[in-house]
Amino acid sequence: YAGSSSIDAKYDYRKLGETWSTPRIIRIKVSGKDKWVAVFGGGYNGAVNPNVGSAVFVMDLEDEGRLLKVIDIVDTSADIINSLPADLSVITADGTNKANYNGAMIYATDLEGKVTKINLTDKGTLYQSTTLFTAESTSANGRYIYTRPEVTINNDNNLWLYFGTGSTQKLQAQSSQIKNRLYGIKDKNFPNFATVSSPENVSKCKTAPTCPGGTDLGWYVDLKKSQKLTAEPTVDKDRVYFPIYEPDTTSACKTGNAILTGYDSKCGNSVLNVNMGKGVLSKVVKQGDNLYIGLAGEVNTNIAGFTSKDNLITGKSKAKAASGAVQLESWKENY
Repeated sequence: YAGSSSIDAKYDYRKLGETWSTPRIIRIKVSGKDKWVAVFGGGYNGAVNPNVGSAVFVMDLEDEGRLLKVIDIVDTSADIINSLPADLSVITADGTNKANYNGAMIYATDLEGKVTKINLTDKGTLYQSTTLFTAESTSANGRYIYTRPEVTINNDNNLWLYFGTGSTQKLQAQSSQIKNRLYGIKDKNFPNFATVSSPENVSKCKTAPTCPGGTDLGWYVDLKKSQKLTAEPTVDKDRVYFPIYEPDTTSACKTGNAILTGYDSKCGNSVLNVNMGKGVLSKVVKQGDNLYIGLAGEVNTNIAGFTSKDNLITGKSKAKAASGAVQLESWKENY
């Protein structure tokens, strides 16, 4: 594929980078007919090639992988070469009774800190996209997004997206300029698609202890000491967990701290901050009231409220009110 100008557009995957973004299998309507497709981000490009990775692909699974659409994500940063290494967040009508459409609404995060909403429903214009939010990322502040947003519908009836920043490729990087953040923001237009004239930023968000009001977009948390998000967040009723890596300040050769943090899902107030050991934490997996976290590294021997065996850490949820989360109800969705 490289360099050729004679490729059939139906099979032109030249913008595909390293395939980090897991395909999501869904059914959408194309020209009024149901069609099974796979949707996925363009992947990683090593932050060196502006021609690959910065797109979302819609693949026709009923026609030998023919491309239905390549949705370009515009590179807007002056010093970050954009790509989409993260999985996509896909909301179908099977996922929530708030959705009144066929198909899916897609939320995509990218390396330069943007959140893009893509319409793959039968309401409005198919394949239309708009940028909801920007983390105002630069290579200096390090606000790269490598993981997908966690999505839920809270008991305020709003769809919330939770995500964070940090270069998982340079976890040990330390600088007074590195200013990563965690975010919880609302998409007040869901389940509808609406074009946003200018993407929002933290100027419309609050920080703890001030909770966001009805006109605010959401909340954010400033990470200190060059901390970075290491895996996607996990919603647990009225709280959301973020696994964090904090580099060792004494030596670049020493493994840093693995910290599990938790925040109130609608206010952003801290409800959990536990040093799990030395190394990198996985995503928190919730099953019933049990929490499971993997640690690539050395687990602390005594962690208050948690037990460990080898590199698996187990704890009990202390979350309270149900959040009305987007539920997975259909076997036809590939998660």
